[in-house]
Amino acid sequence: MKNALLLLVSATALSLASCSQEKTTDTTTTMPADGSTTTTTVSDATYKTRGSRMADKFASDMKISDEATKEKLRTAYYNRSKRYDELVAKYKADTAGYAAARRDYNTATDSEFQTILVVPAQYSAYQSSRSNYDEANNLDNTDQSASSSAMPSADSSAAMSSTSTTTTTTTTSDNTMGSGAMVEKGKTKLTDGTKIKVKDDGTVKVKDADGNKSKM
Repeated sequence: MKNALLLLVSATALSLASCSQEKTTDTTTTMPADGSTTTTTVSDATYKTRGSRMADKFASDMKISDEATKEKLRTAYYNRSKRYDELVAKYKADTAGYAAARRDYNTATDSEFQTILVVPAQYSAYQSSRSNYDEANNLDNTDQSASSSAMPSADSSAAMSSTSTTTTTTTTSDNTMGSGAMVEKGKTKLTDGTKIKVKDDGTVKVKDADGNKSKM
């Protein structure tokens, strides 16, 4: 029995006092609050209202008075409004791939506007002030605005679903394990009540269930 206990203690002590680095990794996982997605149905009339509102603002700012051009702008902003809601709904729960999808969304919008704003100066003005007419600023209710603001910008990298922080602590001591050996200190309690403690200097102390102590 004593031989078996001694072997068990020795194995545990060697495990605790092995020449290794102590590494502690804390992982924080970011997940949706309840893992569910909420779908908001937007009517076609709402898209038309949003499209007209943004088109009229753009035409006013750019001094565009031609009614045919203004009507084309309303159609373009109507199309963009629908694409925007589809984009937000698709990536609301999982933003992986959102950045690339947002770039495609902007490219499609730019291509449509390029066919409308045939005067180079007008298209250049549109490009330089695009952020002033972002669809996120053209929404009709608080819920839509909240969903939009939670999405990363087109220039940001794809969002990660989790983040990790790693802290490494090393204790170096000159002891019987050899000069400069790294010792992992700790305490262990066996099922029979025996307690094993490893100190910074590599000393191993053993206390059995009856209170008898020994030192290794």
